[in-house]
Amino acid sequence: MKKITFLFVLFLGLSFTTFSQSKKEVLRVKTKATEITNKLNDRIVKGNANVALSEEQKVEIIKIHTERINALKKLGKDASKEEKDKLNKSYYKKIFSEILTKEQIKAQRKKSRKK
Repeated sequence: MKKITFLFVLFLGLSFTTFSQSKKEVLRVKTKATEITNKLNDRIVKGNANVALSEEQKVEIIKIHTERINALKKLGKDASKEEKDKLNKSYYKKIFSEILTKEQIKAQRKKSRKK
C-alpha cells in the first residue's frame, strides 16, 4: 500500500511540474509576441505618430505572432533556413496585407529607411 501511495504522489507531482512548465512556455511565447508587436508599433509611430496601431490591431498581430512562433517550434531546429523564411514570410504577409493600413505600412517603411 505504501508503494502505491508513493507512486501516486510521485505521479501527481510530475503532473503538476509538467503543467507548470507548459503554462510558463505559453506565457513566454505571448510575451515574445507582445514584444515584437510593440517594436512594430514603435517603428510606425516614429515614422508617423498619427497612425499608431489600434488595440484591436495589436491583439490580432499578437495572435498571429503567437501562431508563428508556435509553428516555428513545430518545424523544429532541424528545419532549413528556407523553410523558416517561407513560414515567417507567410505570417508577415498576413500582418501587412490584412491588418495594417497603407499609412501604417508607409510609416513603418519610412522609419526602416532612416536607419
